[in-house]
Amino acid sequence: MLRWLPDRSVYSTRSGIVTYEIAIFAALGWERRAVAGALVDVAPLGPGSWEARLGDQGPCVLIETGIGAERAGRAAASAPAAGCFMTAGCAGALAPWLKAGDLVAADRVVPFDADGRPGSALPAESDGLAAWAADHGARLQVGPLAVSQEIVWSPAAKAAAGALGTVAVDMESAAVAAVAAARGVPFIGLRVVLDEAAQDLGFTTEFVDPATGEPHLGRAVATLAPRPWLWRRTLRLARQRRIAERRLAAFLASLLGPHRPPLGRPAHAAALS
Repeated sequence: MLRWLPDRSVYSTRSGIVTYEIAIFAALGWERRAVAGALVDVAPLGPGSWEARLGDQGPCVLIETGIGAERAGRAAASAPAAGCFMTAGCAGALAPWLKAGDLVAADRVVPFDADGRPGSALPAESDGLAAWAADHGARLQVGPLAVSQEIVWSPAAKAAAGALGTVAVDMESAAVAAVAAARGVPFIGLRVVLDEAAQDLGFTTEFVDPATGEPHLGRAVATLAPRPWLWRRTLRLARQRRIAERRLAAFLASLLGPHRPPLGRPAHAAALS
C-alpha cells in the first residue's frame, strides 16, 4: 500500500510555504516541461526551480537539475522540505522487452561507479503504483533502476549494466534518492524509456550537450551531413523522444492530478527531517 498524503496543516500561502507535498526533479528541459504540464499555477521560485500546485491543490516544487549525479545531488541537497522526493524523466532501456515510451517505476535504485561496479541499493517506493496505473489506463513496469556515472550509449554497455537484473538506466536518481534517505522521506523514481536496449547512441556524443542533453545545431549538421547512414537513426531517436515526452506527460497528468494516489509521508514529519 502507498503511504498517505502529507498533512497540509503545515502549509501557508505561496510565498510562505513551510514544506511541500512533493519535490520533483527533472534533468532535462523537455522533462521539466512534461512535469510542468501536469501541474497548475506554475511560477518561478528561483534559478531552475518552480513552485506549483498539484491537481488537488497541494503545493509542490519542481526543480530542473541538469544532467548527472553531481548536478542532481546539489539540487536535491538545496531543495526545500517535502514529504516525498521524485525524479521524473527519461531513461535508457536495459531490458530488451522495454520499448520507447514504456513507463518504469523503480523498486530500488542501484548506483554504479565509474568502473561499472554496482554499489548498495537505495530504497524507492513503488508498492501499489503499477496497480494504480492499470486502474487508470496506463501500464507501468516496476523494477530495479540502474544509475550510471556517464551516459550508457552502446548495446554492449547496456547489456553489462542490465546483467544484474536492472531494467533501465539514468544518471540522476541515485543522488536524489540518497538525499531523500538522509532526510527520512520516501523516494519515487519514475522514468519513461527513450532509447531501447539494442540502440547505439554513440554517434550523438559529437553534438549533444553533456550538461543539458540538447543538440548543438551546428555540430549536428557537421556530424550528420557527411554521414547519411546516420540520418535514419537520428530521425528514429527524435521520434522516440516525442513518444516518450507524450507518454510521460500523459501519465503525470494522472499521477499528479485531482485523483492522484497517496504518495510520501506526513508533511509535518518531513518539515522536521
